[in-house]
Amino acid sequence: MQRPTIPSIILVTLMITLLGPDLYGQNLGDDISVPPSPYPISDDAFTVSTLAEGFSVPYGIAIVDDEEYFISDRIGKLFHFRDGTLTEIDGVPRVGLAKLGEVIFLGGMMDLSLHPNYATNKWLYMAYVSDDGLSKVARCKIENNAIAQFEILFTTQHQTLVGNGLRMVWEDDQHFFLNIGGTSFSTRSHPILVSQDLHSEGGKIHRLMDDGSVPEDNPVFEGFTSPSSIWSYGHRDVQGLQYNKALKELVGVEHGPKGGDEFNVIEKGKNYGWPLYSFGTDYTGEPVSLISKDSAAVFTVFPEYYWTVPTDDGGQAIGPACLLKVEGSNIADWNDYYLMGSLSFKRLLKYDRATQQTYGLTVEGRVRTIKQLPGGDIIALVERSNTGVSNGKIIRISR
Repeated sequence: MQRPTIPSIILVTLMITLLGPDLYGQNLGDDISVPPSPYPISDDAFTVSTLAEGFSVPYGIAIVDDEEYFISDRIGKLFHFRDGTLTEIDGVPRVGLAKLGEVIFLGGMMDLSLHPNYATNKWLYMAYVSDDGLSKVARCKIENNAIAQFEILFTTQHQTLVGNGLRMVWEDDQHFFLNIGGTSFSTRSHPILVSQDLHSEGGKIHRLMDDGSVPEDNPVFEGFTSPSSIWSYGHRDVQGLQYNKALKELVGVEHGPKGGDEFNVIEKGKNYGWPLYSFGTDYTGEPVSLISKDSAAVFTVFPEYYWTVPTDDGGQAIGPACLLKVEGSNIADWNDYYLMGSLSFKRLLKYDRATQQTYGLTVEGRVRTIKQLPGGDIIALVERSNTGVSNGKIIRISR
């Protein structure tokens, strides 16, 4: 079993002390209760079937075709699903996990992605936190149910266990974007400016070549003489990324602290403000923002939309875990909407970007990842975040 580093253990203990047992909607008990939807339930027509079970924390999925996928389990496992058969892959790199008992808070094996030319080159990409606490991107080929030709393409210089996202999305067949989350616990009285530090990888969206090198057309920031991997900064924790090739537009959903979850249009070289300004507050109720809204408007980018669910104690985050723009799906009620998993409210949500209306759906559970199959059905990974109970699953959503 992979073990967390000592700093991560201290960090998780501090998190529990400050936040109690429900960080991002995690449930520490044996029973999962699903809160009422914070938004109206949309009466959409679809059916749900379970394809595979027995995962601890299924996190990333790379889709080969309608009946073949690779799935990561955050505890440090990789699986191949094909025609209804699930096979574990050998040779997976060791991961670092920050846990409290059996509940995973930070780290582990996260996103998976196929190279756009996978049909010919067979490269599978994986983003994970290694057992040394560094975030890494590697690529490999799968041969005889084992990892082969393993290559580490990108490694952070600093430990990034606090970064929960580690999402990858391809711009074209040569470039991909990578999120690395930043710290969650900055307050006005104790500011932590990792996301604003251009010498640190945390709290940034990175843009890389398919071999892990830095593209020549990446931004050159003030005080630097050459481009780095950083594409944008000032992010808290982007856990859903979507790239529209037709519009050449990158969008992401991002965790706020206590409220203030964001939908952002992510542009080259821009500062997205964390923690200088936030529409949320700290979990303790203390303000986060270090500057006024007027000042932030001068040099940071505000979200296109943000979510704070009203409560008696100042608001609740939805905890957006993934993002999918549905187009050409078999589920007509979802076409042209964005889907995202809400970790806090343990259900799938749909968002109408045109009207800025959000709806609850009857797909319940901590939906960690959602993708569309080539044939139009939707695949979702539903997690437990508890390594002691292997009841994570893959579901297929059809009309």
